[in-house]
Amino acid sequence: MRNKRIEMMILLCFAFVMAATAQKGYKQVLRETDPQFFRTEEARRIGDQLLLYQRVTGGWPKNIDMVKRMTDKEREQVMAEKSRRNDSTTDNDATTTQMIFLARLYQQTKDERYKDAFCKGVNYLLSGQYPNGGWPQFWPVMRDYQIHITYNDHAMEHTMLMLKDMVEQQEPYQGKLITKEMRKKMKVAFDKGIDCILATQIRRDGKPTVWCQQHDRETLEPAKARAFELASFCSSESAGLVRLLMSLDHPSDEVKTAIHGAMKWFDDHKLTGMRVAHIGKWGSPYRDTQLVADKNAHPIWARFYDLEYGEPFVCDRDGVPRRHLYQIGSERRNGYAWYTEGPSSLYEDYNKWAERYDPKHKVAISLQTKGGNETGLLQWFRKPKANMADFDAIVNPGDSIQLAIEKAPQQPTKPYKILIRKGTYHQKVVIDRPNIVLVGEDRDSTIIVLAETAKTNKMPEYHGKPTGNGVIVLQEGADDCVISGLTVYNNYGTTIENTTTHQMAIFGRATRTIVINSNVWADGNDALALWAKTDGMYYHADLYLRCPGVDFLCPRGWCYATRCRFLGDSRAIIWHDGRGSKNQKLVIKDSYFDAKSPTILGRYHHDSQFFLLNCRLSKQILDTNICYAYSDKVLDPCPWGLRTYYYNCSREGGNSGWLNDNLEESEEKPLFHAVTALWTFKEKWDPEARIRDLWNVLAY
Repeated sequence: MRNKRIEMMILLCFAFVMAATAQKGYKQVLRETDPQFFRTEEARRIGDQLLLYQRVTGGWPKNIDMVKRMTDKEREQVMAEKSRRNDSTTDNDATTTQMIFLARLYQQTKDERYKDAFCKGVNYLLSGQYPNGGWPQFWPVMRDYQIHITYNDHAMEHTMLMLKDMVEQQEPYQGKLITKEMRKKMKVAFDKGIDCILATQIRRDGKPTVWCQQHDRETLEPAKARAFELASFCSSESAGLVRLLMSLDHPSDEVKTAIHGAMKWFDDHKLTGMRVAHIGKWGSPYRDTQLVADKNAHPIWARFYDLEYGEPFVCDRDGVPRRHLYQIGSERRNGYAWYTEGPSSLYEDYNKWAERYDPKHKVAISLQTKGGNETGLLQWFRKPKANMADFDAIVNPGDSIQLAIEKAPQQPTKPYKILIRKGTYHQKVVIDRPNIVLVGEDRDSTIIVLAETAKTNKMPEYHGKPTGNGVIVLQEGADDCVISGLTVYNNYGTTIENTTTHQMAIFGRATRTIVINSNVWADGNDALALWAKTDGMYYHADLYLRCPGVDFLCPRGWCYATRCRFLGDSRAIIWHDGRGSKNQKLVIKDSYFDAKSPTILGRYHHDSQFFLLNCRLSKQILDTNICYAYSDKVLDPCPWGLRTYYYNCSREGGNSGWLNDNLEESEEKPLFHAVTALWTFKEKWDPEARIRDLWNVLAY
């Protein structure tokens, strides 16, 4: 009877452990510290799975639930991938988390398999260190930014803290888990890591500041990673590095100087009188992240500060820095931690550290004083400013824009950049050659205006070739044109004749056309009409499109538009012609649709494909899906049928279901975050890279 009771108690304990494990996330389970847990069969089961997931490199991949019980099929797949050499990483706590779990498991079981796997992990960590002391994000096989010395997400910091604990034989690394010889190697690696941290600290005017999320492995200079992670001063990772430096028992003069400099930078660059607010209910399409004024708020820090001025910025997936959250799309605005309170936790510890190790050079810091945004050190509303010397031609009011274009080579091998100064230009502009970059000094006060229809074309022919209807016309061959910083307005309908007949503001037959940071207005149909005969590719961002006519964004081919505002009046706003290929599409993200009167969102009468993501529709947009243009005739049978796809879109007043998420119904079935400009253009064109390359003149 007693044995049965003991067995029952064991079963109950096991069931309790299983239930408790099931309620935790897999990361919580892997971070378990209770010795009792590591004596259970459940801990062994998880440990055995970690052995399976360990790559031949000795490291582990990231973002995988290695705790859940595997099926036979999953086990086969994991074993098939064991020889992979391109996904072992310390990013997102991978490898170090698995190693700590196995160390704890070994201490309770003395199972040599767990010790051997742990030691392979140690060798993996040691093998990844560069001669200069830094570690990359992935190794041994790397690509793109993975080769950089990586502080991002505290990857190198966590690696070094683990090495430090192992050298000192802190729990759970005590006993025979690690040999004396291995600890010597770890000590050398740790010291080299400290040298790397000191060498990569960014200096300004000879003074140490903080660090970037990643640094070039050769030059040690700050380096960019993903498109929205630019080279910059980075607060969160730097706070972790300072804490690591303060953990050293016998800090050198170099370490002391580094800590003092970083804390001075933190104190100067803290942001006060504001806090991060999440507006709207969780899961609501109207939920938003904003930075709001709050005089009682705890100090915060921006994640990124630019390297030129040391001022906060945010960034969308286009890789263009912005000053404010509202200037980037909702996906990055709400899906990334742009601000942090992390450095505040250093203040008390720093004061104690400085009193102990270097009171003479202690920096006066306080969480109660005003931040850089309130002292004037940081200009929160500083606008980007173009470098005038970078333009090839400058047009002043009264000058001819056309003459400036004529001065460009017929076949420019590099962008020919034209600046149009503030003013109103009553001109028709025809671009007949590639690589023209047309930039207005200010989008609201650099205005090109013309009243024109097809019948009243002011310049029906140019250089012996017919031109189209439009204020700005891109001829065939005017490829790789960029238009930015302008108001382009065809006002025929309000100044000549009360009609909404075709009145293009921008018309084009070229491909690879970029129109950004502009007001595109027309009093008639087809305001922004880019109609290349084949393979047309168009990129639009930060536009205000206003038109009482129909189809005022009407691309033929591939088109990607983001952060745009549409204002219509009773007639369909968007239209697409995708007959050239089943893959052609119109993608609109992070945009707002409004109208002066009840208006349908869009229509089509050729094969087309629409993707709308993170878009908001006012109540003036009718509760009706994009539809065929005519009810009395069929202009084109459209064999591919209606293809309209939505993600996280909403209409004020609700909708009848047509705006529901349905990306999975498309042929390509993209994940929402994968719908980018590169994806839209099948990676044949990267317009955002071109914008980044031209940012010195496009700055807005």
